[in-house]
Amino acid sequence: MQQQIDALSHKIDMVLEMLEKQQERNTVVDDLVEDLSIVGKDAFQTAVDELSIQNIKIDGDDVKYLIFKLIGNIKTFGELMDTLESVMDFMKDIGPVIHDAGISVTKSLDKLERDGYFSYIKQLSLLVGDVKANITEADIENIRKNMPAIGTIIRNLTHPETINTLVQLSTMKIDDSIDKKSIFKIIRELNKPEARKTLSFLVRIMNVLGKQ
Repeated sequence: MQQQIDALSHKIDMVLEMLEKQQERNTVVDDLVEDLSIVGKDAFQTAVDELSIQNIKIDGDDVKYLIFKLIGNIKTFGELMDTLESVMDFMKDIGPVIHDAGISVTKSLDKLERDGYFSYIKQLSLLVGDVKANITEADIENIRKNMPAIGTIIRNLTHPETINTLVQLSTMKIDDSIDKKSIFKIIRELNKPEARKTLSFLVRIMNVLGKQ
């Protein structure tokens, strides 16, 4: 019987101890709630003062509507936060890749700069500006209308024989040892078949130009 009384007394002491601890926790919670209430009131008053300074008015009904809307869509808000977290994780994962890609692009641009491509493009843009300033729309229309004839000229100029002849002419210079000839030698040169053929061709060109 004494053991049962002691056990019961021990249990009562434990219950009293638990009640005392619960009372202490309730006191702490009450103090915390009171402190938070004071802070909340101060924060609310500060917010009201700031809004008043900014000349911003808040309708209480609008605030309640926003709160109820947020509570009613708390699941959607949670999904939104999950999506934002996923986006942030993705940005963390993709960050090094973007960094490496940026370094590669920078190196490529630096190589293009050192190779002179940017300067080349700049000169092309200036050339386009000069073309626009010096060639009118009517000129372009005439070129378009005469494109068949221009195409024929380009095809003839791009023949290998024509190209070789132009290259030879572009590299020829006056040579005293060859070109310092007397009138009689020049006449004899003109009497050669190649010279007569060339002169005849030049005469035909002059006739065509004269008719035009």
